[in-house]
Amino acid sequence: MNEKLRLFAVTDFFIVPVCAAILYMIAYRVRRKYKGTVIHQYFMPALSIRFLFTILYAVTIEYYYRGGDTSMFFQALHDMQNAVGDDPSMLRDIYLKAELEPTDRLVNYFMYDRTGITHYYMYQVSNYMVPKFGLPFSMIFFRSYLSISFCMTFFAFAGCWRLFKMLYILYPHLHKKIAVAILFLPSVLFWSGALMKDSICMGAFGFFVYALFQVFILKKKFISSLLIMIASGFLLFYIKPYIILCVFPAFLVWMFFILNKRIRDRGLRMAATFAFSLAAIIASLFFMQRIASSEIASQYAIQNIVDALESQQGTYSHAEDIGSYFTVGQVDNSFGGLLLLFPAGIVASLFRPFLWEVSSPIMLLTALESLAFLWLTIQCFRYTRFKRFRNILKDNPVLVFCLIYSLLFAGLVGMTTLNFGTLARYKIPALPLYLIFLFVILDKSGRVSPKIILHKRLF
Repeated sequence: MNEKLRLFAVTDFFIVPVCAAILYMIAYRVRRKYKGTVIHQYFMPALSIRFLFTILYAVTIEYYYRGGDTSMFFQALHDMQNAVGDDPSMLRDIYLKAELEPTDRLVNYFMYDRTGITHYYMYQVSNYMVPKFGLPFSMIFFRSYLSISFCMTFFAFAGCWRLFKMLYILYPHLHKKIAVAILFLPSVLFWSGALMKDSICMGAFGFFVYALFQVFILKKKFISSLLIMIASGFLLFYIKPYIILCVFPAFLVWMFFILNKRIRDRGLRMAATFAFSLAAIIASLFFMQRIASSEIASQYAIQNIVDALESQQGTYSHAEDIGSYFTVGQVDNSFGGLLLLFPAGIVASLFRPFLWEVSSPIMLLTALESLAFLWLTIQCFRYTRFKRFRNILKDNPVLVFCLIYSLLFAGLVGMTTLNFGTLARYKIPALPLYLIFLFVILDKSGRVSPKIILHKRLF
């Protein structure tokens, strides 16, 4: 086998500045819409720091880890472009088929590249979607890894900016905290700034939720929002369908809270609550079963999750010193057993690794961020009693959405991912909305200034 494909090339000195200039030109045109508003000040710094983290991630993967998933996607991108260069009709094969099959002409390019194993990864639909998404950028910017990553980062930033706008509309006085949670959270910046699934999913998630907000809450821009919802939902379904599985019930409850507030009669409101709760449970289970029954998302069926978790535990049970392995408990091959692990999964995603579990410099940064999440969560319990907490949720339906989505996502990912390094990347779609939830709760408690992030002596 030949040496693995390098992420950096001499041509980057010429291509990357051109790519960055083009993206900044687009950004400056978009930023004009926000001139004269408070959020105008965040646009360019948020984009620039994302580009810096993109470079940091590339350097870390190339010289610290010496390879990773992004290297495999980059190799697949090269193979795809080689195929299109040999036969332009390959574009039709690439984009009109969701799944790669062993009989496809493209398989030969994956099979006989410098690694010889790329085709094994590309048979998985979620992996196959990443180089498909990045192929246009690769063709425009002459296969420059950093330029492709900048474009992926730009897409992720666009989605996060929409989340930021949505929350700013609801809580304009908390613009500083919203910016920290959505635009400047270190783990999100680091893990969603490359040729990876996570960059696509963070961008698509932001587009998807903002489109829901436009259609069902603001009730405007129906056509364009529906088109965006379909396109972003398509990406999420083929790459990480469990994001949609978590969004759906959370958004249903958000809508119910809004409608329920309009019912004045207490008895009617209680009846509506019971009826909706029953309907929401049935609808959510039906929706989840329908998605999980598809071949693409079959791994998220309950029994398959249990089987996969048991397999992972069996793999690591005799080698717990490998890497950053951890466990949330022993699964007992049942749905009930899975539910018992769910709280531990939430803790693992939001608050671990703890400082004494750190085994590498990068894990230390993740642990410090998790410690900040734990501190803010404790502050919420400290400053808000149960009755006050319940009233805040009742008056702020979007917080119910943030809480349900982030806990569902954190629990699912935390109990099925048994490696801190992998978990640090997988959990990032849950972190911004959970942090928003904490910030707003603390603000509504009346005990914390909108200008204080963690503590007045720290931030």
